[in-house]
Amino acid sequence: MKMSLSLRLLLAAALTTTLALAATAIVFNILFRLYFEHRARGELETYLTLLSGNVSVDEEGSVEVAPISDPRFEQPVSGYYWQVLVDDGEPILSPSFWAAPLMLDRPQTPGVISFDDVTTDSGETVAVASWVITLGEAEIRREIFLAVAIDRADLDVSVSRFTTNSIIWLAVLGLFLLAASWIQVRLGLNPLQKVRSEVSRISRYPDQRLSSDYPTEVLPLVKEVNQLLDANAEALERARSRAGNLAHGLKTPLTIMHGVERKMRKSGHNGLADDLMTEITAIQHIVERELASSRDSQQVLRRADASAIVARLQRTFGRQPGAEHLHWITDLPETLHLPFDEFDLTELMGNLLDNAVKWSKSRIIVSGGQDGTTAILTIEDDGPGIPESEHESVLKRGRRLDPDQPGSGLGLNIAQRMARAHGCDLSLDQSALGGLKVCLTWPSAHPTNSV
Repeated sequence: MKMSLSLRLLLAAALTTTLALAATAIVFNILFRLYFEHRARGELETYLTLLSGNVSVDEEGSVEVAPISDPRFEQPVSGYYWQVLVDDGEPILSPSFWAAPLMLDRPQTPGVISFDDVTTDSGETVAVASWVITLGEAEIRREIFLAVAIDRADLDVSVSRFTTNSIIWLAVLGLFLLAASWIQVRLGLNPLQKVRSEVSRISRYPDQRLSSDYPTEVLPLVKEVNQLLDANAEALERARSRAGNLAHGLKTPLTIMHGVERKMRKSGHNGLADDLMTEITAIQHIVERELASSRDSQQVLRRADASAIVARLQRTFGRQPGAEHLHWITDLPETLHLPFDEFDLTELMGNLLDNAVKWSKSRIIVSGGQDGTTAILTIEDDGPGIPESEHESVLKRGRRLDPDQPGSGLGLNIAQRMARAHGCDLSLDQSALGGLKVCLTWPSAHPTNSV
């Protein structure tokens, strides 16, 4: 599936950003929980040490526990509790205790603090720090099991709040990073958009080249494109030079053959003269076809003035034998420019006007204009015309409606191929004069509201 480069980069940025932020959220949550666990254990160890200092054994062996300075141990259901167990007797509980005593495993080694999470009878989970100490001497020596507990609800709520807030702010950060990625992608692809714009401009003005105002990463591509354009221009010039040399090389032999054809007619060999003329015409059209092919294979779009070229061709065809009686009507605005260069447009119009001169009885009309975004040029004659059912067939290669008429039938086919190669559409219609109407249409470079 085809996908734009910018979309690919944005999807990659979105994927990597999401994975990175998700990993960050997980790591932050773990680190924050570890931090609170460490802080809670430090707090428990401090309270356990204070409790140990507040426990004493009197001369009769009774254990007394002085209040801890933190008032939360005196408030019921405050979440802070202590418990003192002397030997195997009943435990002494802090005033904050409201449930049953904690069921704890006694540490095996005295003086070593043990940390545990214990669930009370009410279903609460508390973090507990406990150890065993000995107080008194001789007969009053007592082994005392001390424990300090903190409700884990506050710890879990703090961690949960931190997780929620971190997810919210990481999501905001993700949106910001995606926006920054979009801006980065747009800025990074600007040079490619500039290349596209300049290439489009070169398609209209082939003599220009890509500028050198590009980042160093894009400059090699720009240089390669410019070299390719230079090579294409040189190849086009060589092709035209060879085409011109071919045309000049065949001009003299064809002129001699025309002279031979006229001599044969004067000698009464009309049949042989007709055969010779047919072959001469075939050679001319084959040469025109190959010249058109060589041009179209190297084609670049330019703009040529239709009125000047038609006027020049009108003078040329008007001097041909048998065309002196034709009346030409030309109505072409000076602003009508076709997407050809002067050389190609001359060849195209030469083919179309040659066909009109061949079949016209007395009049030829060449007109053109613009209608909105479309420009049009038409050539009409008052000849016998072509039936509408035959319009498509006469545009085919080598197709002639009148086999007795000299020619190879390539004129309209060559014209249609040249028109398509330059982004134009060539169609046939019935002229108001009674003959054929050839219509050439193309997108206008300067749209107007009326013809």
